[in-house]
Amino acid sequence: MLNFTYILIGINVLLFIAGNNQPHLIERMMLQSGRVRKYREYDRLFLSGFAHAGLMHLVFNMLTLYYFGPVIESIIGATQYLFLFLFSIIAGNLYCLVMRREEPNYAALGASGGVMGIIYAFILLAPEARLSFFFIPVGIPGWLFGILFSVISIVLTQLPRAEEARISHEGHLGGALAGGLFMLAILGNGNLVNSQLYFVLGGLLPIIGFLLVKLLLPKLLYRHLNR
Repeated sequence: MLNFTYILIGINVLLFIAGNNQPHLIERMMLQSGRVRKYREYDRLFLSGFAHAGLMHLVFNMLTLYYFGPVIESIIGATQYLFLFLFSIIAGNLYCLVMRREEPNYAALGASGGVMGIIYAFILLAPEARLSFFFIPVGIPGWLFGILFSVISIVLTQLPRAEEARISHEGHLGGALAGGLFMLAILGNGNLVNSQLYFVLGGLLPIIGFLLVKLLLPKLLYRHLNR
């Protein structure tokens, strides 16, 4: 049986090795706001999901994909699983472009959007499964993990030193939203249990709200970038 999880991991590893030998390859794959908008290099919306900034970046994303990917793939099938991963990558990058539209030099790369899409899809399927943050060793229910991750990620985007961490929180949020909505469409909102509803209301709606604030009241956000 074809397993796309392992194929995706293999592609990412091979491209990481190739990128170490040919740095221009990573530069060409990277999501760069200015080049996407000015030169219409829309392939970066897809390619950037297969490029990584360093070994730990790659290992973290691939380990997470290894643990969650096969579960989702076995439930929804290989074709829908592959679509979910790629859809989450592209959605994460589009979310970045909208949220950082005033920044022509904004750049991001990595499979994190796709990985977060897989995780949020998993949470909707198993909202009571215990998940944990790296800095919190005790597992918490998945629905609560999703809520905390969304809220914390939104807050982190607005901190004065957010840029120094070199983490695309917007990419995480956009990918997570895509994965959650994709799985919600499969499950149907009429059959959700309470914990799934909590996750939708507290984990997905804040990401949508964050986007709407940026579109309607852009000056309220990212004030630290103008200091």
